[in-house]
Amino acid sequence: MLKKRIFSAVIGLPLVFAALIMGGWYLRLFLVAISLIGLYEFYAVFKNTEIKPINVIGYVSVLFFYIFGYTYDSIDLFVILSILIFSIPVVFHKYNLKDTSITIIGIIYVIFFSYIGKIRDIKGGYLLVWLIFIISWLTDTFAYFIGKRIGKNKLCPSISPNKTFEGSVGGVIGSLIGCLLFTYLFKGKLELNYFYITFLSVIGSIVAQIGDLFASFIKRNCNTKDFSKIIPGHGGILDRFDSILFVSPCIYIFFTYINR
Repeated sequence: MLKKRIFSAVIGLPLVFAALIMGGWYLRLFLVAISLIGLYEFYAVFKNTEIKPINVIGYVSVLFFYIFGYTYDSIDLFVILSILIFSIPVVFHKYNLKDTSITIIGIIYVIFFSYIGKIRDIKGGYLLVWLIFIISWLTDTFAYFIGKRIGKNKLCPSISPNKTFEGSVGGVIGSLIGCLLFTYLFKGKLELNYFYITFLSVIGSIVAQIGDLFASFIKRNCNTKDFSKIIPGHGGILDRFDSILFVSPCIYIFFTYINR
C-alpha cells in the first residue's frame, strides 16, 4: 500500500504542480478533467442505492459552467442549469426528486474545484493558491499522526470512527504552523497580515475537516470505502481532494472580501 501511495504521488504531484504553476488554460483544462472524473465518481457510488443520478446532464452542466462561468455571472448560470434539471422529472417520469437532487448536489460539489482557478487568477494568486494545499494537507497529516498518537475522544464516530478530537486539534495546529511559515516567507510579496492568516488557518483547517467528513458521510451512506480506484493507494479523485474542495472556496472568499 505504501509503495502504491509513493508511486501515485511521484506521478500525480508533478501534474498538479505543473498545472498550478502554468495557470491559465492549462490549469482550467486540468480542473475540467478532475471535475468530470470527480462527478463520475460521485454518481457511481449511488449505483448500489435506489437513486439514479442523471449523469449526462451532470457532465454537460459542468462543461457548460467551465465554458461560460468565467464570462457570465455564476449564480445566473447555476439558476438556469437548475431550472433545466428540475424540469427533467416532469418530462421523464422515471426520474424523481431524489434523482434530481443528487444530480444537482454532484454538480455543485465538483464545481468547488473551479475556485482553485479563481484563486490562481487573483492578485498574488500564483503564490496564494498554494495555501489550499498547505492547509488541506497539513491538516490531514497532523490530524492523522497526532490522532494516532494521543487520540482518545471520538470526533464523529457515526461518520468516521477513527477520527478523534485530539487529532482534529492537531490538524488545526498543523495548518497554523504551515500558514505562519508561508506568511513569513512571502509577507513582503503579498502584504499578508499575521492576524488574518492565523484566522484563515484555523477556519480553513476546520473547513478542511468538514470536507473530509462530508466525503466520508457520502461513502458511508452508499456502503463504499472509496469513490474509485483511479489513484492507486489513495482511492479516487474525491478521496484525495475532499478537503481541498471545501478549502478552495474558503480561501477565495477570504482574499476577495476580507484580506483585500
